[in-house]
Amino acid sequence: MKTDINTLNAWDKSYSWHPFTQMQEYLEHNPLHITHAKGCWLYDVEGKRYLDGNASNWTNVHGHSDPELNAALIQQLETLQQSSYKDLSHPAASQLCHELASIAPEGLSRSFFTDNGASSVEAALKMSFQYWQLTGNPQKKVIIGMEGGYHGDTFGAMSAGNSGFHERFSEWFLPAHYFMAPQPDDMTKSLHDLDRLLERVGDQTAILFLEPSVQGPRGMYLQPPGFLQAVAERCKAHNVHLALDEIFVGLGRLGHMLVCTAEGVTPDFVCLSKTLTGGYLPLAATLTTQKIYAAFLGDFSEGKTFLHGHTFAANPLATAVSIKNIVKLKQLIESGALQRTCDYFGKSIESYFTKHPFVKSVRQRGLVCAIELYPGSNSSLQTFNPNERVAHHLSLYLRDKEVLLRGVGNTLLIVPPLCITNLEIDFLCQQTAAAISEYIHEFIICKPGTSLSIAI
Repeated sequence: MKTDINTLNAWDKSYSWHPFTQMQEYLEHNPLHITHAKGCWLYDVEGKRYLDGNASNWTNVHGHSDPELNAALIQQLETLQQSSYKDLSHPAASQLCHELASIAPEGLSRSFFTDNGASSVEAALKMSFQYWQLTGNPQKKVIIGMEGGYHGDTFGAMSAGNSGFHERFSEWFLPAHYFMAPQPDDMTKSLHDLDRLLERVGDQTAILFLEPSVQGPRGMYLQPPGFLQAVAERCKAHNVHLALDEIFVGLGRLGHMLVCTAEGVTPDFVCLSKTLTGGYLPLAATLTTQKIYAAFLGDFSEGKTFLHGHTFAANPLATAVSIKNIVKLKQLIESGALQRTCDYFGKSIESYFTKHPFVKSVRQRGLVCAIELYPGSNSSLQTFNPNERVAHHLSLYLRDKEVLLRGVGNTLLIVPPLCITNLEIDFLCQQTAAAISEYIHEFIICKPGTSLSIAI
């Protein structure tokens, strides 16, 4: 039985609590209920379409309702839907472990499954801490993260990051230190800061966490070529585990399978999640080395067992669709199709936004883009007041232009599915560029102080 839109709206407003959402603000207008999707397009309960410029929270790869991913999921659905991964295995999990080892740097051969990105980070932290205990280094219990880092919302993951999202919880963090992030074209100060930190606390440090190449949640801040290699060398010199959070940048987002593989770096841990199942189901993996894995082997009475796990770890449905996702990704990369899409996207972003009168800066790499908004050269202000929520209100305004994006602060984030076509890229850029001009002119310049939730 189909439920009418008014009932759906009432239920959502009465019973829901949405993530990263100020609910008082959310309740000022009716919810947008997405009912179905195909390719890069989402459709609401009234049949209106929206280009998924957010890749459904940065997860979608081959498009919604991809026939091959659907078939893999249905085939698995008919045989095994869920089975514990504690003391048991199943074919899809074994095959996925093999696939992950095939795309990872040599030596990164073990996969530990969880069900979301933050949990994959927590697993890496606990593995590192326990490894140092087991190998006679119990003093190594400090975490190093990078300025602006974001690794998830659980306490270990928050401790590894340095995000403004989590400041109110900082008094409960695990012991951690943070070093300066690099500039897009200069890593000197950042590495000098890391050197000083490692000299001071390296012997106490268990693990360094890094989002390589692009810090996504911070606002798509870019790192210069060679930065990852330089950090890896310093971790090795100080006997500190290097963990790479490739939850956002991995599995095709930047044009290659993994950043670490592309840059010739073998870390101690790699965390994967968002795009692992192609955007279909929750699944995460923590990849690690045979050396770390071997330290946990022994008689149960020795207390070496890694006593950590999740109920739906290595869920058969999720692992089956992940296998097909990786196989398709390999084809996309090897054929050069993904690189051609990245190139076209980059040129289009440059064409539409680098000289836009209300765009202060553009940060783009692969299929990732951040557009920083500002009031324009005729304004006495160089930036918007963060409380004006300009990028957020602009993302709401874009819905009338058939585009779904997410705005954070004064920055509009564009992260499309990897399968986006050139025509869809053109549509996305045209609509967004026009919306920026229209919204800032109408609601900021001509009607300062007007709230979009009232204006539309």
